[in-house]
Amino acid sequence: MELKPTEQPQTFVEQMQQNYDPEMTDLVLESYLNSLLKANAIKERGKNSFIEYSVKANREGELVVTRHQQLEQRLVRNNNTLTVYGVGHSLESECSSIEQRCWVFYPDKAERWVEIEYAPKAVKELAKGMGLLIKELQK
Repeated sequence: MELKPTEQPQTFVEQMQQNYDPEMTDLVLESYLNSLLKANAIKERGKNSFIEYSVKANREGELVVTRHQQLEQRLVRNNNTLTVYGVGHSLESECSSIEQRCWVFYPDKAERWVEIEYAPKAVKELAKGMGLLIKELQK
C-alpha cells in the first residue's frame, strides 16, 4: 500500500500562521519577515556597506517597507508605503544567479519591491509571507 499526501506541503510561514492566536497573526508574520530580511540582507564584501529591508504593518491597512542602505559613513532610509486594499496578495519573486540577488515584486506589478542576497528558497518564503501579511491586513 502506498500513502499519498492529501494536501500540498505548507511553507513554514503558513504553518506558523496556523499555530498562533488569530489576533496576533499580523505581528507574528511581521516579526518572521523581518528575521528573514535581516538574515538575507545584501552585504558588500570588504566594504562597510549593506542593503537591508524591514516591514511594518499598521492598522490603517498599510504595509510600510523600509530600505536601509549603509553608504560609507551614512545610513540612508527610504520608506515605501503600500495601501493593501484592492491589491492582490499573491506575490511573485525571482532570482538572478548572475547578479547574486533575489527580488519580491509589488502586488499586481512586474516591478521589484524588496531585494535580498541570492537565496531562492528564502525569497519564495518571503513572497509567501508578505502575501499572507497583506491578506491579513485586508481583513
